Amino acid sequence: MKKFTTIAFLLVTQMYLFGHSLVLNVFDNGDNTITIEGIFNTGESAAGALVKIEVIDSGEILFKQRLSEDEDITVEIPQIPYNIILDGGPGHSAEKIGIPPKNGFKEIKINTERPKKEKRPSKTSMKISSSPAITVSILIAFILLLATIFISIRNTNKLISELKKEKE
Repeated sequence: MKKFTTIAFLLVTQMYLFGHSLVLNVFDNGDNTITIEGIFNTGESAAGALVKIEVIDSGEILFKQRLSEDEDITVEIPQIPYNIILDGGPGHSAEKIGIPPKNGFKEIKINTERPKKEKRPSKTSMKISSSPAITVSILIAFILLLATIFISIRNTNKLISELKKEKE
């Protein structure tokens, strides 16, 4: 019974090790303002996450503020196309295209130059991001695998010795 309890405990604790993701909600208030809300999908508060509003074409930052305990911010809608970025730390970010104002976005100059092609990183230079939850889960899986192999070998040896005793 003790083994079953231990195994059940290990399986249940793995559910709590998996990460959570940041959710960005944007609401049009109807008065040329938007409310930006940030929360984790587990229901945890995203207070302290950084909200940035940046121009799509130039990347210029129009607004930058951290979420308070209320988990939302109300700001005036920019007159040019923009992105809303919510940064909750490493591996926790969300981005949405901004809602246009009532009268639409102002006309902007279109860049007629060909955009420069972005260099794609080579496969050898790519970094694999990993959270501690994944590392711990893999470690637990290997420990369980090794324990299973060890117990199987021990039981097999016992069976072989029992069979040899019966032959004699």
